[in-house]
Amino acid sequence: MTQKLIQKLVTQAVLLDREISEKGDLLKHLKAQLVEVARENPKEFTKTEGGGCRWSAPGDDGCIARINFPAPTLKAKIDGEGKAIEKIKELAGRLFTRLFVPSVSFKLIADFREEVLEVLPKAEATKLIKLCQTESAPRVSFETAYKAKETIAA
Repeated sequence: MTQKLIQKLVTQAVLLDREISEKGDLLKHLKAQLVEVARENPKEFTKTEGGGCRWSAPGDDGCIARINFPAPTLKAKIDGEGKAIEKIKELAGRLFTRLFVPSVSFKLIADFREEVLEVLPKAEATKLIKLCQTESAPRVSFETAYKAKETIAA
């Protein structure tokens, strides 16, 4: 790909990124307004199977907006220390061990990769590091130069 085509590709991507960002902000604002309207009309809520409720409103072109208010979900885990667990133990009383299962988890040390590479042979270190990480998707970001927009518009 030539330098000129790369520059054009970057410019198009930046312009589209700006447009999506602006429209995304507008969409968030409109959704927030719809949530507020729904909250102001609790008599129009319909109960859902999961214990939550739903509010619906038609658009003028036949489309429909549905605002779902899900029931609260249970926490996946509860810290074994602190005020929350103390209150939980107090309320559950002697049934605590029947209602809760203890679990162990491990947190990696700071500078984990460097430490592993220092204390283990390279082959084992590489395998251990691989087991303790999650793949990350590539991220693309743009530095916006509004001058570029003016140049394209001209």
